[in-house]
Amino acid sequence: MPFDWAAIFDHFGTKRVSQTDKNKSAYVLNEAQKAALAEAGVFPSEDGPKNIIRIEILFDPGTPSVRASYYNSLRTGSGRTPETRMGQGLIRWANVGDEIVIGTKGNRIIAAKVSAAPVEASDLGRTLARNGDRKKIIRKAKQAAGKPARTVRKVQDFVRNPWVVAAALLRAASSCEMPGCTRRLFRREDGSNFLEVHHVTPLVDGGDDTIENAAALCPACHRELHFGAKRMKKRAKLSAHIATKPLS
Repeated sequence: MPFDWAAIFDHFGTKRVSQTDKNKSAYVLNEAQKAALAEAGVFPSEDGPKNIIRIEILFDPGTPSVRASYYNSLRTGSGRTPETRMGQGLIRWANVGDEIVIGTKGNRIIAAKVSAAPVEASDLGRTLARNGDRKKIIRKAKQAAGKPARTVRKVQDFVRNPWVVAAALLRAASSCEMPGCTRRLFRREDGSNFLEVHHVTPLVDGGDDTIENAAALCPACHRELHFGAKRMKKRAKLSAHIATKPLS
């Protein structure tokens, strides 16, 4: 389902980043984006890029926020209307061709790349719970009824080596390999403890499908190493730990 920006923002607008925006190091806002900021009481400065504002960034864990100048730029030529621009961190974060949504929620200023918006229901739900309007969320949820529609998806995935999976499970000896984990594991129908084999450096990030880059983890540690705020430190700790556990 397409992302419902109105569920996040009180006011918003979208515009695609042009080559001119990048060349000038200044993103030119459209009327809807300027109106959204005005509704939150944020207006461009008239004396150059001196007004610095903080913009929260959605769907980009590596960039939680940016600081951007917000100003009206006078253009050469009699009678030309000034352009309302954003520079500094916003234009450095954006790429040519990105469709950028800029909006407000109360006095918060928020931006996102439209292409980065989640499409999975679970990811959409987490975003809405964190940023959406509570009353609207509950109203929409109560309106849901019946069985969901089905869709067919074509996905690409890595062909993993089953021997690596098996060796990691043997090395783990029925315990989570994350140092310090004390979580109680539940059992499968066959009586074995439930563990998930994780690549310390994910395959999508260029990691190898090798026993040196694999670890058997409980579900909680596995999810944390993918999405936790301290995942990079924990990955390094896990990598050092499994290096001390050679298989023979």
